[in-house]
Amino acid sequence: FEGLERTTAHEPDYDKLMRYRINLLREHNIKISDMIEVVKDLKPLPGAKEFLDWLKPLVPRILLLTDTFEEYAMPMFEQLGYPSVFCNSLVVDSDGFICDHILRLKDQKRKAVESFQRLNFRVIAVGDSFNDVSMLTAAERGILIYPSEKVRKAHPEFPVAKDHNDLRAKIGRILSANKQILPKRLADPPPLSSTAGSRTMWLLVCNVAGFLAPEPWLAVQESTRIPELRVTTAQEPDYTKLMALRSSALRTNGVKLQQIVDIMDGLQLLPGATQFLEWLKPIVPRTFMITDGPEEYALPIFDQLEHPMVFCNFFEADDEGFLKRLITRLRSQKLKTVQELQRLNFRIIAVGNSFNDIDMIHAAEKGVLYRPSEAVKKEHPEIPVVTTYDELKGYITEAVERMEPNSKKQKTS
Repeated sequence: FEGLERTTAHEPDYDKLMRYRINLLREHNIKISDMIEVVKDLKPLPGAKEFLDWLKPLVPRILLLTDTFEEYAMPMFEQLGYPSVFCNSLVVDSDGFICDHILRLKDQKRKAVESFQRLNFRVIAVGDSFNDVSMLTAAERGILIYPSEKVRKAHPEFPVAKDHNDLRAKIGRILSANKQILPKRLADPPPLSSTAGSRTMWLLVCNVAGFLAPEPWLAVQESTRIPELRVTTAQEPDYTKLMALRSSALRTNGVKLQQIVDIMDGLQLLPGATQFLEWLKPIVPRTFMITDGPEEYALPIFDQLEHPMVFCNFFEADDEGFLKRLITRLRSQKLKTVQELQRLNFRIIAVGNSFNDIDMIHAAEKGVLYRPSEAVKKEHPEIPVVTTYDELKGYITEAVERMEPNSKKQKTS
């Protein structure tokens, strides 16, 4: 029936649009089960999956933002390979009718862009409707794709991509531009208390080394036999001091950066890592992976994991090819990532194993150590410990099932 043809391309007030839709569905006796039956067979737009596959190695951090609802959008997310998706949720009555909608966060698209900018990323935003305009405006670069004429005429300031191939070209020009694209002025962060009482959706934030993949520096130590490289963040909490030790030891032993990169490039996932993430997707469908290690270690691992969301750092070599330093993209990035995601109205489960994970674990609603060293375990007896993926599954299942909306920690700093 024609009433459901109305979208955000026609009505910019999303609350008003959803109230109209909910009344229309009840009037026509359409329940949530009927909608799920219809949308489960929907396919991505032509070229969409291929576009994401093209984009992943070029821009390895991709976030999909939608004002639709996860109750019936999960089949589409599955077809797209479970990318990181921020969405909303529905309220369904005992008869199976949609009776209300819960916007996870008002103007969530713009606020997501601003949070990522505060995490020291520059953002390219792509959208098609009025509810995308604030996001496109906040980003360093904004592009419209398939907009209605009404949207196009109202916002001539944005370039328009006519299809996904054209979108590739436009993004390629941005990435290869000779002129530097300066970051926009950061928006002030809202207080964590602004969402402390309303977080409902779960999101998992986890360390990588020792949890999903081998500790890279132990692999380098095994190959080079340099004893100083046995020390990791599981023993030394001062990361700057640790990296200075590594750089000095590598130079003393004549090991250059390319040799380190080659060793890290050959690392394989830990047994059970892929199966754990597959199990996790329908339970906590949003996972952010954070490593204080370099992108040279992270990207080959994330190729094997089909490019989930990953935050990492970068190596820099000196003129002779030796490791000069690790460029830290953002100080205390793990803690700040948890806090920004809480500002976006998510509850966080944090998984780590080393000293540099402790702040993020303390900040999260639920935090757990996965196979930590004795030094970490002894210094932080307040944090629960698991030693296998099966134990972690049990911890996550209990957290998701038992934590009621108003029982979460009130993180207000």
